[in-house]
Amino acid sequence: MQKTKKITTVIWLTLVLLTFITYAVGKNNLGGPTVVWFLLASILLKGQLVADYFMGLKAVRSPWRWIVTGWLLFILGMIALAFSTGN
Repeated sequence: MQKTKKITTVIWLTLVLLTFITYAVGKNNLGGPTVVWFLLASILLKGQLVADYFMGLKAVRSPWRWIVTGWLLFILGMIALAFSTGN
């Protein structure tokens, strides 16, 4: 039980750190393709961490994990497509 608490605390701190970085990027008006790709990658990482550790999908059979990961990749792909064709 103690190990699980430690892991979830580290995951939570990682989520907070990535959220703070995203906030700082927006607050400082940073932009460009590199920044956008970094933010999309951080969103993918955050989504997968939430699904695996806080939704409990890390311990279930693969198809359920694939559905959530597929949905996340689809949404981020649409955002990336909109960004790349928007200019």
